[in-house]
Amino acid sequence: MQRGKGTATVTAESERRLGRFRLRELIGRDGEARLHRALDANGQAVALWTIPLARLCADATSLERFRRTAAATAQLSHPAIPAVLASGEHAGTAFVATALVEGPTLADRLANGALSFDDGVATLDRVMGALDAAHRAGIVHGALGAEAIRHSGGAAMVTGFGRTALTAAQASHSDDLAAAGRLIVRLLAGHDDRPAVASLLERVRERGGDAFPDAESLRRAVAALTGTPLPASAATPRRARRWPLWFGGLTLAGGLAAGAVLMNRPGPTLTTPLSSPPATAPATAPAAAASSPPEPAPAPEVPVAPRRPPVAAVAQALRAIPCALVTVEEAGGRLLVSGTAMGAQAETAVREAVEAAAGGWDHGFDLATADAQFCGPLASVAAALDANRGLAEPLTTGLATAEAATVEGNGLQLSSGDPLILEIGAPARPVRIQADYFTIDGTVIHLLPNPSDGGTALAAGASRRLGDRADGGRHWTIGPPYGIELLLTIATAEPLFPTPRPEQEAAADYLAALVEALATLPDDAPAPLAAARFITTGP
Repeated sequence: MQRGKGTATVTAESERRLGRFRLRELIGRDGEARLHRALDANGQAVALWTIPLARLCADATSLERFRRTAAATAQLSHPAIPAVLASGEHAGTAFVATALVEGPTLADRLANGALSFDDGVATLDRVMGALDAAHRAGIVHGALGAEAIRHSGGAAMVTGFGRTALTAAQASHSDDLAAAGRLIVRLLAGHDDRPAVASLLERVRERGGDAFPDAESLRRAVAALTGTPLPASAATPRRARRWPLWFGGLTLAGGLAAGAVLMNRPGPTLTTPLSSPPATAPATAPAAAASSPPEPAPAPEVPVAPRRPPVAAVAQALRAIPCALVTVEEAGGRLLVSGTAMGAQAETAVREAVEAAAGGWDHGFDLATADAQFCGPLASVAAALDANRGLAEPLTTGLATAEAATVEGNGLQLSSGDPLILEIGAPARPVRIQADYFTIDGTVIHLLPNPSDGGTALAAGASRRLGDRADGGRHWTIGPPYGIELLLTIATAEPLFPTPRPEQEAAADYLAALVEALATLPDDAPAPLAAARFITTGP
């Protein structure tokens, strides 16, 4: 099979990109989460935690938990906690960027010998203060230990809070307190000739994570070892300002879409006092002013019809909902929202968003519910879906199967034995096509390129048909298992992969390769485009 010359090859690790970030070396990992040293658009070094977005879309709650935890972590303000600089989703990857902390880890320092008493107490004070600030904000670290603590600028810094938002570990406050107790034992065990230290170590060793009710109590106990317990005013300070997370790049109409989502860090908000009330009238007003003519009766209120927002405004509100492929239109004087939601929670979110955004519009729904697993493929091409939606002449993919029947929410249904025939239309520029069919059992079938057809090139505005037996090429028929399945078409300037993928493979394996391929497209290449649609199959 001949394949056109392509440039979208996998580059060196040092040249990989994620939105505005240039990924450098891999410096840590936690399961599927990866920690890279990276450079932002200004060349500033940051610590960038990433995880495939598909992993957060595996169930109905993980993606929302990530966003909620990332937002809460961004609110943390403590000198021992590296600031969260950005977070969001881009090109099928969820990420959290924090200030990069240089310096040896506590584990490195302990490998060279025990810390002095003063150094150990100062380190523990910073760690307990950071933990107290996090717990007050509802954030659990989940991996507190000597590897997560770095000595930077002469003081301890607790790293790893960016990882917390990306991992699904079910850690609790008690887990953090138990880990803090282990740190106390590790740092102070060589100083138990001091009665106060011996007493604290005995309490921690006997009761573990239950030795103290919270991180503030632990911090006070450590501070008391020096004979100068913390006064009440020295408790972990409250935040003086808030850093807003902006998920503005997130859109969802035809799939989870958009580019990198960044968090801006403005200066503190200054509260302007209200203007002073007018001065009180003098007590001795002129007599002529005492008898004023009666005020006219107020005019009766005329009911004002609620202002209907534009249809586009309702569609915009729906784009912030993950895992839904929906459209909004006006039909007979009312709004009609139709499409597919991936999971019951996504369907509920669509309905609630329309209720909130529709204003005076009467509205109805024509929705189908697909498996939540399909959120992953859509998330992988988020920016490409969004870019295609904004074109006057977009990439299109339609079913050309004569046997297709119309069903609610999904448009078309195919039955067992029906052929799968597609009609693909190119945008107003030449492209290379990657057409994939994701089945209900977690498999992806690559319709183009395939073992008998490597002709992925499509001229500007041209169209081609796939799967028609009359053309003598590859063809496919519908079979079990049945359900709502996903057809995804991607258009790029050059082939996505230097060599064809297997005609059939596990969707999870393909999604990882797809995210990598999209991330390594040349910076000066035209933006990739994508079109998606759901197909209901049945016996």
